[in-house]
Amino acid sequence: MAQLTTQSINNLPDSDFAFVEPGGTKDAEGKTVPRSLRHFPIHDAAHVRNALARAPQSPFGEKAMGKIKAAAVKFNIDVASDGGRALAPDYPELRITPQHVEIRDMGSDGKWIGGYASVFLPRQSRNLGGFVEDVAPDAFNEARAGGWQDVVCRFNHDSNMVLGTTAATTLRCRTDNVGLDYMVLPPDSRADVRELVQRGDIRFSSFAFRCHAGGDEWGITDQNFPRRTLHDVELVDVAPVLTPAYPDATAAVRATTAALRSLADHMQITVDEVRQLADADELRTLFIRTDKPIYRPEPKRLFGPAAAAMLLSRRDDPYN
Repeated sequence: MAQLTTQSINNLPDSDFAFVEPGGTKDAEGKTVPRSLRHFPIHDAAHVRNALARAPQSPFGEKAMGKIKAAAVKFNIDVASDGGRALAPDYPELRITPQHVEIRDMGSDGKWIGGYASVFLPRQSRNLGGFVEDVAPDAFNEARAGGWQDVVCRFNHDSNMVLGTTAATTLRCRTDNVGLDYMVLPPDSRADVRELVQRGDIRFSSFAFRCHAGGDEWGITDQNFPRRTLHDVELVDVAPVLTPAYPDATAAVRATTAALRSLADHMQITVDEVRQLADADELRTLFIRTDKPIYRPEPKRLFGPAAAAMLLSRRDDPYN
């Protein structure tokens, strides 16, 4: 689709948006101010598809979906019964944690594999493709309150390599002041994974999650680099992993796609625009203000003999 600048989207009328929050005012052209109250542009087919993909993750999605679906009919877009998720599969986000996984001898309970799947603030991730991320201590509160229901442990997040589940009590999760700690008792058929951990071949951990609507916060670091903080997530699984990197480019893209959708919603621009900025490592431009006044220091005021000397020099200067 033709890329629209933020200014171009701002110039659209209110009727070209699926949802406009109440509480704003109208400018001379009848458009809502501030523009951040307007969500999901639906003026063309590409933006309708984008709205269908983003709405399920937005706190305004339910209110906007009626107009989004009506726009989809207008542009002959087939809307899936699940609210458009089929147009953008909701893959869990993956984050790899450079914390060593270890063998924990639990005596008569056997030898478990344990480690931190996630660490809390102030620890930050590496550059995830134009932004860094940190995890707030409240991020897993809902999962913990629910008894870590349906959380799974898979080696390398591979569904064919299940090591344990909370449902079978072969996986235990807890949070402390460091982060999300897990322990898993692998079956005998996965004794090789335990041996690889014991030998030090498998050294890292990871977790997969989906961020709840409104469960993250965007800002910048002290170095003006985009920063995402996770506050409320659905924990999908934890995993010992072989390397601190994603296995291929597709996995790397999937690992951060939901984050970029969240940033697009936060900034009220399209996901394609965010993706282009991320590919160019220019996401920080979304957070840098260009309308700040330029600081110009006031001229120093001189007093006493110095001021008198300056005035005399100006009087004798024909160009003053």
